Amino acid sequence: MKILSVITCFLCFSMLCYQCQNTVETNIKDLDQNMQDMSMYHDNLGIHLRLRDADYSSWLLEGMDSSLQVIATQFDQHRKLTDPFEKSYEKRLLPSINIMRKALHAKDFPSAIAGYRVLTKKCNGCHIDHDIDKTVMDLTDPEYNKEY
Repeated sequence: MKILSVITCFLCFSMLCYQCQNTVETNIKDLDQNMQDMSMYHDNLGIHLRLRDADYSSWLLEGMDSSLQVIATQFDQHRKLTDPFEKSYEKRLLPSINIMRKALHAKDFPSAIAGYRVLTKKCNGCHIDHDIDKTVMDLTDPEYNKEY
């Protein structure tokens, strides 16, 4: 009877482990498609920083950072990249993200906007370095106030 219980427990544990391994979602988008998602996060983040909406800005920042982390693990090589994306994420993007995260927690919008502007410049610098014909817009700029 004990042997049957041990075997049953082992089988249940094995099935549970198998299910956990098979539920990992994969990213089937190309790098360009992922960057389109980043553009939406970035644009909306700029708008909500300008509106001084800390809660929504934080939510967008965390969504953007989470997606960037997925991209960093998925794109260790790509025809447009000279180095794995993770290197660019850690060196170019994460410092600005951390500045914004800390500033939003303190509701320090001037610092959060400054971090956003640095992030925007870093994104555009990467696009220039990799000959990508896309410009990331700074939607914290007061010139965009008319539209929102």
